[in-house]
Amino acid sequence: MTNNAERLETDKLTEEFTLRIPAVTKIGIDKLPKHFKRRLNERILITIAQTIHEAAFDPRRYLVEEYFQTKTDAR
Repeated sequence: MTNNAERLETDKLTEEFTLRIPAVTKIGIDKLPKHFKRRLNERILITIAQTIHEAAFDPRRYLVEEYFQTKTDAR
């Protein structure tokens, strides 16, 4: 994860997403100090991003030369 000096860069957080959790988990989250709540939020955002990335994974990008050449960006 990132440290305090290096914050996760994101677009402005304008959308809401609801997550159902057990009551005991909510109590635990509510008791967290502010810096741990920020860490939790960052980890949730990263997990969402990783899941979206995995869902878009196409092994042909790395196994078929024609597909690799036409689908990779300049990076």
